[in-house]
Amino acid sequence: MTIKSSLRKLAPRSVRPHRILGGPLRGRIIVTSYHDYPAAILGRTEAALLAWFKRTVHPGETWLDVGAHYGYTAIALAELVGPNGHVFAFEPELSTAGHLNRTRELNHLPQLRVMALALGGPGDLRLASVRVDRGMANHSFGGEASGDIFVVGFDELWPKVSGGRIHGVKIDVQGMELDVLTGMREHLAKNLPHIAIEFHAGVERRAVLDLLAQCGYRLPGMAVEPLETETEGAYHDDRSYVFEALKP
Repeated sequence: MTIKSSLRKLAPRSVRPHRILGGPLRGRIIVTSYHDYPAAILGRTEAALLAWFKRTVHPGETWLDVGAHYGYTAIALAELVGPNGHVFAFEPELSTAGHLNRTRELNHLPQLRVMALALGGPGDLRLASVRVDRGMANHSFGGEASGDIFVVGFDELWPKVSGGRIHGVKIDVQGMELDVLTGMREHLAKNLPHIAIEFHAGVERRAVLDLLAQCGYRLPGMAVEPLETETEGAYHDDRSYVFEALKP
């Protein structure tokens, strides 16, 4: 057992509104617990991803936060797209989605829409059983299922929700990366939004890269744009990478 996991066991489990204490989102409110997401409360997480958002996201755009958890990155996206933009935050664990909706209300972000669904492979709405860990549906390790989530393919869902163009997608889905991308293949190939993916254990990298290449994304060697500098040279677990469209 690591020191981090030992300290987590001692941390308060009650989920309530917290003022973010540091980092780019200092002063905003997030509804979570010190047990589930202490780094968000302290503002010591996702620094590289938020910096990429700041360089990439523009007012009025539409972005997806796939695997939004308690909403730390969703807050950042919603502020950057502004009142005329849209952020669709997909969080399938129902209680976590409810807390995320409260975060949306407390930060006065009507442009943020909470979707209590998981994005998966092609197909209409269906039910899946998963292990729930620290408020998230986790597919990257084994163990008995402890919760049910609703799963739908993005290409089937999106025309019923909006149908408009997506400018960017952040994906952090604890082992479902390939499923999510397969389920949105049509939209990716047509619109080529910016993509940031955090890879997790057990995900077949080659299959992900082949799918993205088929959709029209740039794959120079084994590293595209690592958001953390120490990840150059490979697609490591628990690290995020950016994929952009091929240049004409």
